[in-house]
Amino acid sequence: MKKSMIVISVAVVVSFLLLFAGQVFSAEKRFGLADIPEIANKRALTLALEAGGEEDTLLPFVRKFEEKTGIKVNTEVMLFAVMYAKENIELVGKTGAYDVVIVEASWTNEWAPYLWSLEELAKKYEPEGVEAIRRDLAYLDAGLMRMASTREGVAYGWPYECYTLMMMYRDDVFNHPQERENFRKKYGYELAPALDFSQLRDQAEFFTRKRGELLKGRPLKHDLYGLGLMAGRFPHVQDEITAILWGMGGRWARTIRDKEGNAIGFKITPRDKALLKAAFEIYVDLLQFTPPGTLNAFWDFVMAQFSAGNIIIAPTLYDSCYPWMSAWGPDVAADARIGGAPTPMKQPYCGNFHFAVARDSKNPEGAYWLSKYMGSYEVHKAWIEAGFVPSRRDVVEEPMYRDPALHETTGWIPTMLETWDYQYPFVSTYLHFNSAAFGKIYDYMTELCHNVARGALTPERGVEEWVKTFTELQTKFGKLPVLR
Repeated sequence: MKKSMIVISVAVVVSFLLLFAGQVFSAEKRFGLADIPEIANKRALTLALEAGGEEDTLLPFVRKFEEKTGIKVNTEVMLFAVMYAKENIELVGKTGAYDVVIVEASWTNEWAPYLWSLEELAKKYEPEGVEAIRRDLAYLDAGLMRMASTREGVAYGWPYECYTLMMMYRDDVFNHPQERENFRKKYGYELAPALDFSQLRDQAEFFTRKRGELLKGRPLKHDLYGLGLMAGRFPHVQDEITAILWGMGGRWARTIRDKEGNAIGFKITPRDKALLKAAFEIYVDLLQFTPPGTLNAFWDFVMAQFSAGNIIIAPTLYDSCYPWMSAWGPDVAADARIGGAPTPMKQPYCGNFHFAVARDSKNPEGAYWLSKYMGSYEVHKAWIEAGFVPSRRDVVEEPMYRDPALHETTGWIPTMLETWDYQYPFVSTYLHFNSAAFGKIYDYMTELCHNVARGALTPERGVEEWVKTFTELQTKFGKLPVLR
């Protein structure tokens, strides 16, 4: 093969990923453990892992890698809440503490100076050069790969876990004849998964009921709430508000590009300010239809409320929660059934964790093959079987997972794929995946959104605080200016 065909930029590769996404690559052999070549550098590696059960699935594959290569892999398991701070200080300090780090998609631009790009590593270690990247990345979703890339299209990691917000609801309630008739009489249209936030509010109001009132013709043994939201001081509250803002066409800040398409700065337009204020107002309004404790809640609270029969709709919850939502409590009807649909207006956060190689690694060769193996078909297959959400389309699109018998465990797949495809054209426009300061901005957004949710800031004041603090953080830590 000609050198000019091999040395192809990852930016171009990423642009072709949408073409390959969703195809079955049966004609080509998938990369696996047996394809890892002899690694000359036997220096031990340190791999960062997220706590929460995922490590139990990944560790057996780490051991397989050790057996195959003869390289010892030490692991450090950490909670997501501390991951950015722990990894950031080591990367910036060039301590060499981690050979392979977990990168949240929105941190990619910020950490790019401290990571090896996949193209650089492939040129060094792949027998086929960069051509191997083109083939192996084609199995991953195009949008998720863009999130694992810089705004210039340079890919830095192998996505392994993703978390797309979706709507989960009580399908048995939505399809109950009496509930449907009552809803139609009150609101004048058919009861179905909400397409916008106006419909969601109608449904939230409709399903919020007191103990003793009827649901599906039977008296409730406890109060019932229309919605479950994650309004606590955790990253999830800003994901929920972001879904509203993006859905309405707004942006936290717009990525401004020149005629050649190069990003030259960020701008918060008057329209974006108005839409952010509206998103805050919508979210605060919806909170009246949620259970007590919502202002301290994150995804586990919503899951528990749903399976206990205390809420009917989780409008913006991570698809990775879906398999655990049907552990129905004793007060829930025997015919209870979960349903899934896109979030209202279909533009929620679709993020991922990817494994990337630190530039200060003393064994980048071993780290490259370890990170690639963690993104392989074999690992992703085990990932979905364990109840998690993999990033490879060749795994999630396998027909076996569409079996109706698996509805309560893999029923999230059609909604996720629909959302991925719908969101793909917008990914490059979002601040999250274009700012080199977003790790720090993200932490601030959590505090801001929670303060608006709990009433410490009015929606109007929340917008003012956002404009002020974003400008400060982007100016101090970012690489592009905030444009007036």
